[in-house]
Amino acid sequence: MYQVHVVGMGLEGPAGLATEAKRLIEAATLITGSAHHLRHFALHPAQKLVLGSDIEAWMSRLKQFLDHQSIVVLASGDPLFFGIGRLLTEHFPLETLVFYPHVSSVQLAFSRLRIPWQSATIVSIHGRAVDQLEQALKKSASPIAVLTDGIHTPVAIAQLIRDLCLPISYKLWVCSQLGGAEERVEDFSLDDGVPAPFPMPNVVVLQQMETSTPPLPLLGIPDDAFYTFPDQPGLMTKQEVRVLSLSLLRLLPQLVVWDIGAGTGSISIEVGRLVPDAQIFAVEQSMVGTSLIHRNCERFDIKNVQVVSGAAPKALITLPDPDRIVLGGGGTRITEILAICVERLKPGGVLVGHFATIEALHAAQIHLRAQGWSIHLLQINLARSTAIGEATRFVPMNPVTLLQAIKPAG
Repeated sequence: MYQVHVVGMGLEGPAGLATEAKRLIEAATLITGSAHHLRHFALHPAQKLVLGSDIEAWMSRLKQFLDHQSIVVLASGDPLFFGIGRLLTEHFPLETLVFYPHVSSVQLAFSRLRIPWQSATIVSIHGRAVDQLEQALKKSASPIAVLTDGIHTPVAIAQLIRDLCLPISYKLWVCSQLGGAEERVEDFSLDDGVPAPFPMPNVVVLQQMETSTPPLPLLGIPDDAFYTFPDQPGLMTKQEVRVLSLSLLRLLPQLVVWDIGAGTGSISIEVGRLVPDAQIFAVEQSMVGTSLIHRNCERFDIKNVQVVSGAAPKALITLPDPDRIVLGGGGTRITEILAICVERLKPGGVLVGHFATIEALHAAQIHLRAQGWSIHLLQINLARSTAIGEATRFVPMNPVTLLQAIKPAG
């Protein structure tokens, strides 16, 4: 049976091939691959077939040749790693394919950087959209290796990271022409900027790094300044929503504030900075969440936030009556939580609820209007700009509705 022998090569050319692969090429009667690969074998007597832009026509020719001879296909690195190997497995019976992988560019990149990569996230944006990279970044994956192209360059990747306003920081390496005579490995800080251009091909490696807290604005702490949930780094009240919520709270000195479902404590900390003489109770049922609130209070040197571990409404019973309440959705217990809020909030007090679902929002409206409270709704649909090549597009954030309810002064 004739076979397709798929041989992976590095930038060093035939010198880096294993002995078995060299023997196969020496005995080959037909060698195919890109013009770049074939130039290494210009003096070889075998027939040459250049792999061009018309992949389907190339595959058809290979099938014709395979009827009467074996073929050697030259590829880059590991052919089954974002390479021609996948397409070959879709067009040829698997028993006709034999692979001889070379070290991949990603393997070389991590070995040059001395970074273990058994848990790395590998993303290719070579001729692809950046969606998968965005998802990995939003999940705070680390380390990440990114296969680039002439549009999705290291500079474009750095801009994307800045635009996403991530809760963590990354160090960036650009590993160019790995294995070749002009190999370059360079590291950059995203704050200092990434110069352009870089030799092709190149691989970008991203690794999470600890950063000190930068000088903070009076209002609207950046999301990336907070410690967040390791498995859900995006699970927090975003900066823009937080600022709007704080405006609806109508903050004053010497308030007692309940922050129910405090999560990372971002709103409690903002209130604590704005109203230093307030008493703030950050109520959170998850152990990870309460730990994050403690860590964030230490990070921002907040002394007037007390962390209350437990689920509402039970965790609210022993707290002093509030002047202001922040409610993070409430889940299936929304009416139970609102019942105690209605009873305990001081006359003239303000409740601001954050709702992601129509059902929870509707339940809150019905309950509070039945008590004669005035209701004001603010629907928030925001999008942040991000680079796509040299252009700019908007990435939508999850919509949320803020409910402001004011308890009658009487």
